[in-house]
Amino acid sequence: MMKRIALALVILFGISAVGLAAVENIKISGDITAQAVARDLSLGLTGNAKDSESFFLSQVRLRFDADLTENVAAVVQLINERLWGEESDNSSKTDIDLDLAYVVMKNFLYDPLTLTVGRQNLKFGRGLIVGDPDTDNAVATDTGLSGIADDLSLRKSFDAIRATLDFSPLVVDLVFARVRENNTNEDDNVDLYGVNANYQLSDKTTVEGYFFAKDNDQVSTSGDTNNDVYTIGLRGETSVLSDDKLQLYGEYAYQFGEREVTAHGGDSHDSVHAWALQLGADYLFKNSYNAKLGICYTYLSGDDDANDNDYEAWNPMFEDQRVGEIANILFDNSNVQGIKVSGSLQPREDITLAADYYYLRLAEKLSGSTYTPTSLVASNKYAINSDKKELGSELDVSVAYDYTEDVQLKLIGGWFFPGDFFDGSNDNTAYSLRASLKVEF
Repeated sequence: MMKRIALALVILFGISAVGLAAVENIKISGDITAQAVARDLSLGLTGNAKDSESFFLSQVRLRFDADLTENVAAVVQLINERLWGEESDNSSKTDIDLDLAYVVMKNFLYDPLTLTVGRQNLKFGRGLIVGDPDTDNAVATDTGLSGIADDLSLRKSFDAIRATLDFSPLVVDLVFARVRENNTNEDDNVDLYGVNANYQLSDKTTVEGYFFAKDNDQVSTSGDTNNDVYTIGLRGETSVLSDDKLQLYGEYAYQFGEREVTAHGGDSHDSVHAWALQLGADYLFKNSYNAKLGICYTYLSGDDDANDNDYEAWNPMFEDQRVGEIANILFDNSNVQGIKVSGSLQPREDITLAADYYYLRLAEKLSGSTYTPTSLVASNKYAINSDKKELGSELDVSVAYDYTEDVQLKLIGGWFFPGDFFDGSNDNTAYSLRASLKVEF
Protein backbone atom coordinates (compact mmCIF):
# COMPACT_ATOMS: atom_id res chain seq x y z
CA MET A 1 0.00 0.00 0.00
CA MET A 2 2.77 2.44 0.88
CA LYS A 3 4.36 1.79 -2.50
CA ARG A 4 1.11 2.75 -4.25
CA ILE A 5 0.86 5.95 -2.21
CA ALA A 6 4.48 6.83 -2.94
CA LEU A 7 3.94 6.17 -6.64
CA ALA A 8 0.80 8.34 -6.62
CA LEU A 9 2.70 11.19 -4.96
CA VAL A 10 5.51 10.94 -7.50
CA ILE A 11 3.00 11.10 -10.34
CA LEU A 12 1.22 14.04 -8.73
CA PHE A 13 4.40 16.03 -8.28
CA GLY A 14 5.36 15.17 -11.84
CA ILE A 15 2.03 16.40 -13.14
CA SER A 16 2.41 19.55 -11.05
CA ALA A 17 5.85 20.21 -12.47
CA VAL A 18 4.60 19.79 -16.05
CA GLY A 19 1.59 21.99 -15.27
CA LEU A 20 3.79 24.69 -13.82
CA ALA A 21 5.90 24.62 -16.93
CA ALA A 22 2.83 24.88 -19.19
CA VAL A 23 0.71 27.40 -17.31
CA GLU A 24 1.37 30.32 -15.03
CA ASN A 25 -1.66 29.85 -12.76
CA ILE A 26 -2.04 26.55 -10.92
CA LYS A 27 -3.51 26.22 -7.43
CA ILE A 28 -3.20 23.33 -4.99
CA SER A 29 -5.72 23.11 -2.14
CA GLY A 30 -7.49 20.53 -0.01
CA ASP A 31 -8.83 19.57 3.37
CA ILE A 32 -8.40 16.90 6.05
CA THR A 33 -11.24 15.83 8.34
CA ALA A 34 -10.94 13.42 11.27
CA GLN A 35 -14.03 12.24 13.13
CA ALA A 36 -14.87 10.12 16.15
CA VAL A 37 -18.37 8.62 15.93
CA ALA A 38 -20.55 6.67 18.38
CA ARG A 39 -24.01 5.47 17.34
CA ASP A 40 -26.79 3.21 18.56
CA LEU A 41 -29.56 2.65 16.00
CA SER A 42 -30.96 -0.52 17.60
CA LEU A 43 -34.14 1.06 19.05
CA GLY A 44 -34.06 -1.69 21.66
CA LEU A 45 -33.06 -4.72 19.57
CA THR A 46 -30.44 -6.98 21.14
CA GLY A 47 -27.96 -9.61 19.98
CA ASN A 48 -26.70 -9.72 16.43
CA ALA A 49 -29.39 -7.29 15.25
CA LYS A 50 -28.12 -4.43 17.38
CA ASP A 51 -26.66 -1.58 15.33
CA SER A 52 -24.39 -0.12 17.99
CA GLU A 53 -21.01 1.06 16.76
CA SER A 54 -18.15 3.39 17.57
CA PHE A 55 -15.36 4.19 15.15
CA PHE A 56 -12.88 6.79 13.89
CA LEU A 57 -12.64 7.93 10.29
CA SER A 58 -10.53 10.21 8.12
CA GLN A 59 -11.45 12.08 4.96
CA VAL A 60 -8.71 13.66 2.85
CA ARG A 61 -9.10 15.66 -0.36
CA LEU A 62 -6.34 17.12 -2.53
CA ARG A 63 -7.34 19.45 -5.37
CA PHE A 64 -5.49 20.91 -8.37
CA ASP A 65 -6.94 23.88 -10.29
CA ALA A 66 -5.17 24.94 -13.47
CA ASP A 67 -6.01 27.88 -15.74
CA LEU A 68 -4.67 26.80 -19.12
CA THR A 69 -5.87 29.84 -21.06
CA GLU A 70 -8.30 32.67 -20.43
CA ASN A 71 -11.22 30.41 -21.35
CA VAL A 72 -9.96 26.92 -20.51
CA ALA A 73 -9.48 25.47 -17.01
CA ALA A 74 -8.99 21.99 -15.59
CA VAL A 75 -9.74 20.57 -12.14
CA VAL A 76 -8.53 17.32 -10.56
CA GLN A 77 -9.40 16.29 -7.00
CA LEU A 78 -8.31 13.12 -5.21
CA ILE A 79 -10.09 11.68 -2.20
CA ASN A 80 -9.50 9.07 0.47
CA GLU A 81 -12.20 8.11 2.98
CA ARG A 82 -11.49 5.33 5.42
CA LEU A 83 -12.06 3.95 8.88
CA TRP A 84 -9.04 3.93 11.15
CA GLY A 85 -7.35 0.55 11.51
CA GLU A 86 -8.77 -1.14 8.38
CA GLU A 87 -5.63 -1.30 6.26
CA SER A 88 -5.30 -5.05 6.74
CA ASP A 89 -8.99 -5.81 6.20
CA ASN A 90 -9.48 -4.52 2.67
CA SER A 91 -6.87 -2.72 0.61
CA SER A 92 -9.54 -0.79 -1.34
CA LYS A 93 -10.42 1.06 1.85
CA THR A 94 -7.08 2.88 1.81
CA ASP A 95 -7.08 3.63 -1.91
CA ILE A 96 -6.77 7.14 -3.27
CA ASP A 97 -9.75 7.65 -5.57
CA LEU A 98 -10.62 10.16 -8.25
CA ASP A 99 -13.27 12.56 -6.93
CA LEU A 100 -13.19 15.35 -9.53
CA ALA A 101 -11.64 15.45 -13.01
CA TYR A 102 -13.18 17.90 -15.43
CA VAL A 103 -12.40 20.54 -18.03
CA VAL A 104 -14.21 23.89 -18.29
CA MET A 105 -14.35 25.63 -21.67
CA LYS A 106 -15.87 29.12 -21.60
CA ASN A 107 -17.23 30.84 -24.72
CA PHE A 108 -17.33 27.44 -26.41
CA LEU A 109 -18.42 27.93 -30.05
CA TYR A 110 -20.11 31.21 -29.07
CA ASP A 111 -20.03 33.60 -26.12
CA PRO A 112 -22.94 32.47 -23.88
CA LEU A 113 -21.92 28.78 -23.82
CA THR A 114 -19.71 27.18 -21.16
CA LEU A 115 -19.01 23.47 -21.47
CA THR A 116 -17.93 21.36 -18.47
CA VAL A 117 -16.86 17.80 -19.26
CA GLY A 118 -15.77 15.08 -16.85
CA ARG A 119 -16.24 14.02 -13.24
CA GLN A 120 -17.93 16.97 -11.56
CA ASN A 121 -20.37 17.98 -8.82
CA LEU A 122 -23.95 18.59 -9.91
CA LYS A 123 -26.44 20.17 -7.53
CA PHE A 124 -29.52 22.19 -8.41
CA GLY A 125 -31.60 24.14 -5.94
CA ARG A 126 -31.54 22.61 -2.47
CA GLY A 127 -30.70 19.14 -3.74
CA LEU A 128 -34.21 17.66 -3.72
CA ILE A 129 -33.75 16.07 -7.17
CA VAL A 130 -30.05 16.21 -8.15
CA GLY A 131 -27.02 16.44 -5.86
CA ASP A 132 -25.62 12.99 -5.04
CA PRO A 133 -25.35 10.01 -7.44
CA ASP A 134 -25.93 7.52 -4.59
CA THR A 135 -28.45 9.70 -2.70
CA ASP A 136 -27.37 11.32 0.56
CA ASN A 137 -27.63 8.25 2.80
CA ALA A 138 -25.65 5.89 0.56
CA VAL A 139 -22.21 5.61 -1.04
CA ALA A 140 -20.51 3.28 -3.52
CA THR A 141 -19.82 -0.13 -1.97
CA ASP A 142 -16.11 -0.16 -2.86
CA THR A 143 -15.30 2.93 -0.80
CA GLY A 144 -13.86 2.99 2.69
CA LEU A 145 -17.04 4.10 4.47
CA SER A 146 -19.52 1.67 2.89
CA GLY A 147 -21.77 -0.11 5.35
CA ILE A 148 -20.58 1.92 8.34
CA ALA A 149 -20.77 5.63 7.55
CA ASP A 150 -22.32 5.96 4.08
CA ASP A 151 -24.22 9.05 5.16
CA LEU A 152 -21.01 10.89 6.08
CA SER A 153 -19.27 10.45 2.73
CA LEU A 154 -18.05 13.54 0.87
CA ARG A 155 -18.25 11.80 -2.53
CA LYS A 156 -20.88 13.63 -4.59
CA SER A 157 -19.48 13.71 -8.13
CA PHE A 158 -21.10 12.62 -11.41
CA ASP A 159 -19.42 11.60 -14.66
CA ALA A 160 -21.18 14.20 -16.76
CA ILE A 161 -21.34 16.73 -19.55
CA ARG A 162 -22.85 20.08 -18.58
CA ALA A 163 -23.60 22.86 -21.06
CA THR A 164 -24.37 26.23 -19.43
CA LEU A 165 -25.99 28.96 -21.51
CA ASP A 166 -25.75 32.35 -19.79
CA PHE A 167 -28.37 34.70 -21.21
CA SER A 168 -28.38 36.84 -18.05
CA PRO A 169 -30.77 37.10 -16.24
CA LEU A 170 -31.66 33.65 -17.65
CA VAL A 171 -29.18 30.78 -17.17
CA VAL A 172 -29.94 27.39 -18.73
CA ASP A 173 -28.09 24.17 -17.86
CA LEU A 174 -28.26 21.08 -20.07
CA VAL A 175 -26.97 17.94 -18.33
CA PHE A 176 -26.12 14.36 -19.21
CA ALA A 177 -24.52 12.00 -16.67
CA ARG A 178 -23.65 8.31 -16.80
CA VAL A 179 -24.37 7.24 -13.22
CA ARG A 180 -23.88 3.48 -13.63
CA GLU A 181 -22.11 1.65 -16.44
CA ASN A 182 -23.35 -1.95 -16.65
CA ASN A 183 -21.46 -3.90 -19.28
CA THR A 184 -24.12 -6.42 -20.30
CA ASN A 185 -25.35 -4.50 -23.35
CA GLU A 186 -25.85 -0.96 -24.57
CA ASP A 187 -29.25 -0.53 -22.91
CA ASP A 188 -28.48 -1.56 -19.34
CA ASN A 189 -27.07 1.62 -17.84
CA VAL A 190 -28.31 4.22 -15.36
CA ASP A 191 -28.31 7.70 -16.85
CA LEU A 192 -29.36 11.16 -15.73
CA TYR A 193 -30.28 13.84 -18.23
CA GLY A 194 -32.27 17.02 -18.14
CA VAL A 195 -32.46 20.80 -18.23
CA ASN A 196 -32.58 23.45 -15.50
CA ALA A 197 -33.57 27.06 -16.25
CA ASN A 198 -32.78 29.75 -13.65
CA TYR A 199 -34.29 33.21 -14.05
CA GLN A 200 -33.22 36.12 -11.83
CA LEU A 201 -36.34 38.22 -11.54
CA SER A 202 -34.57 40.75 -9.30
CA ASP A 203 -31.73 40.99 -6.82
CA LYS A 204 -34.03 39.37 -4.27
CA THR A 205 -36.07 36.85 -6.27
CA THR A 206 -35.09 33.79 -8.30
CA VAL A 207 -37.31 31.23 -10.04
CA GLU A 208 -36.25 27.94 -11.62
CA GLY A 209 -37.98 25.38 -13.78
CA TYR A 210 -36.51 21.97 -14.55
CA PHE A 211 -36.97 18.60 -16.19
CA PHE A 212 -34.79 15.65 -15.14
CA ALA A 213 -34.95 12.01 -16.20
CA LYS A 214 -33.53 8.93 -14.49
CA ASP A 215 -33.14 6.29 -17.19
CA ASN A 216 -32.62 3.04 -15.29
CA ASP A 217 -32.57 0.13 -17.75
CA GLN A 218 -31.47 -3.29 -16.59
CA VAL A 219 -31.20 -6.69 -18.27
CA SER A 220 -32.64 -9.87 -16.76
CA THR A 221 -33.90 -13.27 -17.86
CA SER A 222 -37.47 -12.18 -17.06
CA GLY A 223 -37.44 -9.56 -19.81
CA ASP A 224 -37.68 -5.77 -19.83
CA THR A 225 -36.91 -4.28 -16.40
CA ASN A 226 -37.02 -0.59 -17.25
CA ASN A 227 -37.47 1.85 -14.39
CA ASP A 228 -37.66 5.23 -16.10
CA VAL A 229 -38.68 8.22 -14.00
CA TYR A 230 -39.23 11.74 -15.35
CA THR A 231 -39.41 14.70 -12.98
CA ILE A 232 -40.72 18.15 -13.85
CA GLY A 233 -40.73 20.92 -11.28
CA LEU A 234 -40.65 24.56 -10.28
CA ARG A 235 -38.89 26.26 -7.39
CA GLY A 236 -38.41 29.81 -6.21
CA GLU A 237 -36.68 31.87 -3.56
CA THR A 238 -37.15 35.46 -2.45
CA SER A 239 -36.05 37.86 0.27
CA VAL A 240 -38.57 40.16 1.92
CA LEU A 241 -38.72 42.71 4.75
CA SER A 242 -36.00 45.31 5.35
CA ASP A 243 -32.38 44.19 5.01
CA ASP A 244 -33.58 40.88 3.49
CA LYS A 245 -34.27 39.50 6.96
CA LEU A 246 -36.91 37.01 5.82
CA GLN A 247 -36.11 34.49 3.09
CA LEU A 248 -38.91 32.38 1.62
CA TYR A 249 -38.46 29.35 -0.63
CA GLY A 250 -40.62 26.67 -2.16
CA GLU A 251 -40.47 23.79 -4.62
CA TYR A 252 -43.04 21.53 -6.28
CA ALA A 253 -42.23 18.55 -8.48
CA TYR A 254 -44.24 15.89 -10.29
CA GLN A 255 -42.96 12.48 -11.44
CA PHE A 256 -44.20 10.20 -14.19
CA GLY A 257 -42.81 7.19 -16.05
CA GLU A 258 -42.80 3.44 -15.53
CA ARG A 259 -41.67 1.05 -12.83
CA GLU A 260 -40.98 -2.65 -13.37
CA VAL A 261 -42.87 -4.86 -10.90
CA THR A 262 -41.30 -8.29 -10.39
CA ALA A 263 -44.25 -9.46 -8.29
CA HIS A 264 -46.49 -9.19 -11.37
CA GLY A 265 -44.10 -11.32 -13.45
CA GLY A 266 -42.65 -10.95 -16.95
CA ASP A 267 -42.60 -7.45 -18.40
CA SER A 268 -45.24 -6.01 -16.07
CA HIS A 269 -44.90 -2.31 -15.30
CA ASP A 270 -46.72 0.18 -13.13
CA SER A 271 -47.32 3.75 -14.22
CA VAL A 272 -45.51 6.25 -12.01
CA HIS A 273 -47.52 9.20 -10.63
CA ALA A 274 -45.77 10.86 -7.67
CA TRP A 275 -45.21 14.35 -6.32
CA ALA A 276 -43.17 16.36 -3.84
CA LEU A 277 -43.63 19.68 -2.09
CA GLN A 278 -41.18 21.69 0.00
CA LEU A 279 -41.90 25.07 1.63
CA GLY A 280 -39.64 26.96 4.00
CA ALA A 281 -38.65 30.25 5.57
CA ASP A 282 -35.49 31.56 7.24
CA TYR A 283 -35.44 34.67 9.42
CA LEU A 284 -32.11 36.43 9.93
CA PHE A 285 -32.15 38.61 13.02
CA LYS A 286 -28.95 40.42 11.96
CA ASN A 287 -28.00 41.22 15.52
CA SER A 288 -24.67 40.90 17.33
CA TYR A 289 -25.24 37.12 17.64
CA ASN A 290 -26.01 36.57 13.92
CA ALA A 291 -29.07 34.63 15.09
CA LYS A 292 -31.10 32.66 12.56
CA LEU A 293 -34.42 30.82 12.81
CA GLY A 294 -35.87 28.55 10.13
CA ILE A 295 -38.80 26.28 9.41
CA CYS A 296 -39.32 23.85 6.52
CA TYR A 297 -42.18 21.52 5.55
CA THR A 298 -41.58 18.61 3.16
CA TYR A 299 -44.08 16.18 1.64
CA LEU A 300 -42.92 13.23 -0.49
CA SER A 301 -45.78 11.07 -1.73
CA GLY A 302 -46.24 7.38 -0.97
CA ASP A 303 -48.02 4.48 -2.65
CA ASP A 304 -51.44 3.80 -1.15
CA ASP A 305 -52.17 0.52 -3.00
CA ALA A 306 -49.49 -1.97 -3.98
CA ASN A 307 -51.95 -4.05 -6.02
CA ASP A 308 -53.10 -1.48 -8.55
CA ASN A 309 -51.20 -0.43 -11.67
CA ASP A 310 -50.25 3.02 -10.37
CA TYR A 311 -47.07 3.57 -8.34
CA GLU A 312 -47.36 6.79 -6.38
CA ALA A 313 -44.29 6.70 -4.13
CA TRP A 314 -41.79 9.50 -4.71
CA ASN A 315 -38.51 8.40 -6.29
CA PRO A 316 -35.57 10.08 -4.47
CA MET A 317 -33.71 10.32 -7.80
CA PHE A 318 -30.25 11.67 -6.81
CA GLU A 319 -31.22 13.70 -3.76
CA ASP A 320 -28.75 15.45 -1.49
CA GLN A 321 -30.84 16.51 1.49
CA ARG A 322 -29.75 15.55 4.99
CA VAL A 323 -32.75 14.93 7.28
CA GLY A 324 -31.18 14.60 10.71
CA GLU A 325 -28.23 12.59 11.97
CA ILE A 326 -30.32 9.44 12.50
CA ALA A 327 -33.55 9.80 10.50
CA ASN A 328 -31.41 10.31 7.40
CA ILE A 329 -30.14 6.74 7.88
CA LEU A 330 -33.40 5.09 8.91
CA PHE A 331 -35.64 6.55 6.18
CA ASP A 332 -35.31 7.31 2.48
CA ASN A 333 -36.58 10.51 0.89
CA SER A 334 -39.86 8.89 -0.08
CA ASN A 335 -43.31 8.30 1.45
CA VAL A 336 -42.63 10.76 4.23
CA GLN A 337 -43.77 14.16 5.41
CA GLY A 338 -41.92 16.21 7.94
CA ILE A 339 -41.41 19.53 9.64
CA LYS A 340 -37.97 20.88 10.45
CA VAL A 341 -37.39 23.76 12.88
CA SER A 342 -33.82 25.06 13.05
CA GLY A 343 -31.95 27.79 14.85
CA SER A 344 -28.39 29.03 15.28
CA LEU A 345 -26.47 31.86 16.93
CA GLN A 346 -22.90 32.98 17.60
CA PRO A 347 -22.25 33.93 21.26
CA ARG A 348 -18.70 34.72 20.08
CA GLU A 349 -17.34 35.41 16.65
CA ASP A 350 -15.57 32.03 16.61
CA ILE A 351 -18.32 29.86 18.16
CA THR A 352 -21.58 28.79 16.52
CA LEU A 353 -24.37 27.00 18.39
CA ALA A 354 -27.10 25.27 16.37
CA ALA A 355 -30.13 23.04 16.91
CA ASP A 356 -32.49 21.22 14.51
CA TYR A 357 -35.77 19.56 15.43
CA TYR A 358 -37.57 17.16 13.06
CA TYR A 359 -41.05 15.69 13.26
CA LEU A 360 -41.69 12.90 10.73
CA ARG A 361 -44.74 10.95 9.56
CA LEU A 362 -45.44 8.51 6.77
CA ALA A 363 -47.37 9.85 3.79
CA GLU A 364 -49.04 6.44 3.35
CA LYS A 365 -49.17 3.47 5.72
CA LEU A 366 -46.88 0.48 5.21
CA SER A 367 -47.99 -3.14 5.20
CA GLY A 368 -46.35 -5.98 7.10
CA SER A 369 -45.04 -6.39 10.63
CA THR A 370 -41.40 -5.33 10.12
CA TYR A 371 -39.48 -2.49 8.51
CA THR A 372 -35.90 -2.65 7.18
CA PRO A 373 -34.07 0.54 6.12
CA THR A 374 -32.47 0.47 2.67
CA SER A 375 -29.32 2.15 3.98
CA LEU A 376 -26.48 -0.31 4.61
CA VAL A 377 -25.69 1.49 7.87
CA ALA A 378 -28.83 0.17 9.59
CA SER A 379 -29.47 -3.53 8.87
CA ASN A 380 -32.16 -4.14 11.49
CA LYS A 381 -35.66 -5.47 10.93
CA TYR A 382 -37.68 -3.29 13.25
CA ALA A 383 -41.06 -4.42 14.56
CA ILE A 384 -43.75 -1.95 13.49
CA ASN A 385 -47.43 -1.15 13.79
CA SER A 386 -48.68 -1.08 10.21
CA ASP A 387 -51.79 0.93 11.16
CA LYS A 388 -49.71 3.88 12.40
CA LYS A 389 -48.00 6.74 10.52
CA GLU A 390 -45.99 8.60 13.17
CA LEU A 391 -42.33 7.79 12.52
CA GLY A 392 -40.99 9.90 15.37
CA SER A 393 -39.01 13.02 16.10
CA GLU A 394 -35.33 13.93 16.25
CA LEU A 395 -33.29 16.60 18.01
CA ASP A 396 -29.81 17.48 16.76
CA VAL A 397 -27.56 19.98 18.52
CA SER A 398 -24.06 21.14 17.61
CA VAL A 399 -21.31 23.50 18.64
CA ALA A 400 -18.60 24.61 16.21
CA TYR A 401 -15.38 26.36 17.23
CA ASP A 402 -13.29 28.14 14.60
CA TYR A 403 -9.84 27.65 16.08
CA THR A 404 -8.37 29.61 13.19
CA GLU A 405 -9.67 30.64 9.78
CA ASP A 406 -8.60 27.24 8.45
CA VAL A 407 -9.24 24.93 11.43
CA GLN A 408 -12.64 24.05 12.87
CA LEU A 409 -13.60 21.79 15.78
CA LYS A 410 -17.19 20.54 15.97
CA LEU A 411 -19.37 18.44 18.29
CA ILE A 412 -22.71 17.07 17.04
CA GLY A 413 -25.28 15.10 19.00
CA GLY A 414 -28.48 13.58 17.66
CA TRP A 415 -31.36 11.77 19.41
CA PHE A 416 -34.22 10.03 17.61
CA PHE A 417 -37.42 9.35 19.54
CA PRO A 418 -39.52 6.61 17.84
CA GLY A 419 -43.21 7.28 17.19
CA ASP A 420 -46.24 4.99 17.18
CA PHE A 421 -45.07 3.45 13.88
CA PHE A 422 -42.51 1.44 15.86
CA ASP A 423 -43.70 -1.40 18.05
CA GLY A 424 -43.18 -1.19 21.81
CA SER A 425 -40.27 -3.64 21.56
CA ASN A 426 -38.49 -1.18 19.25
CA ASP A 427 -39.23 2.20 20.79
CA ASN A 428 -35.95 2.97 22.58
CA THR A 429 -34.24 6.26 21.83
CA ALA A 430 -31.47 6.09 19.22
CA TYR A 431 -28.45 8.38 19.44
CA SER A 432 -25.50 9.57 17.39
CA LEU A 433 -22.48 11.49 18.71
CA ARG A 434 -19.77 12.95 16.48
CA ALA A 435 -16.62 14.95 17.17
CA SER A 436 -14.72 16.31 14.19
CA LEU A 437 -11.60 18.27 13.35
CA LYS A 438 -11.34 19.86 9.90
CA VAL A 439 -8.33 21.61 8.39
CA GLU A 440 -8.43 23.42 5.05
CA PHE A 441 -5.36 24.47 3.10
